[in-house]
Amino acid sequence: MSACERAALCFLVLLGLSQAPLCVTAGKIIIWPGEFSHWLNVKVIIDELIARGHDVTIITHSATPSVNTDQSRGYSVEIIQVPHTKQDVFNMLDKFTKYWMYDVQHGNMIQTSLKIKEIFDMSTEQNQALCRELFAREDLLEKWRKEQFDILLTDPMNMCGELLALKLNLPFIISLRYSIGSTLERLCGQLPAPPSYVPVVSLGYTDQMDFPQRVKNTLFNLFQDFLFTFVTVSKWDPLYTEFMGK
Repeated sequence: MSACERAALCFLVLLGLSQAPLCVTAGKIIIWPGEFSHWLNVKVIIDELIARGHDVTIITHSATPSVNTDQSRGYSVEIIQVPHTKQDVFNMLDKFTKYWMYDVQHGNMIQTSLKIKEIFDMSTEQNQALCRELFAREDLLEKWRKEQFDILLTDPMNMCGELLALKLNLPFIISLRYSIGSTLERLCGQLPAPPSYVPVVSLGYTDQMDFPQRVKNTLFNLFQDFLFTFVTVSKWDPLYTEFMGK
């Protein structure tokens, strides 16, 4: 075979390989979404996963005001029964939204932090109730283990997402837009955000802060760190210890 013939043969082989369909395997994904805009954000991901042939299972609860539980949407749904109602969830969100949109920038830092704590306490109570009901369902957890999911996609609106990943022995991805004061991003995600340069979420500042704004930005950071460490962590650490047994 001449050099020209060998070259032509190699070209035809490579051309054939380039035209061959790619062989991919669809995965099994379990998703624990948040509510309202958090659900709308992750719904885009869900639709794309389904379009690509992945098997998607959604976890939600009986009081969900936003997650579509229609099984015909292309995903399966597991609904956890909770003691609170849809109206309770709406009331908590309404209180938070009104304060966030109209009042947060006008109060002093102590008033703002205490008000945020009050609203978060309401959210924590509902969230912990959901977690307790979910992890009480050992039959459901065992069913999910047998289904051999590849990954968990969760939202920090559900504080037990990473705990569920531990229970199922799964890697997990957190879908997060932002947290108040960028607390989760800084303390959990190790995001570098020096307060004298990076404005925290909720104050409405830009990166061009004057000196009083930098001071307020720094103090607000410290207040949020305090709330997270001594309020949020103190409420969730005992629950995690209870569920994990250590």
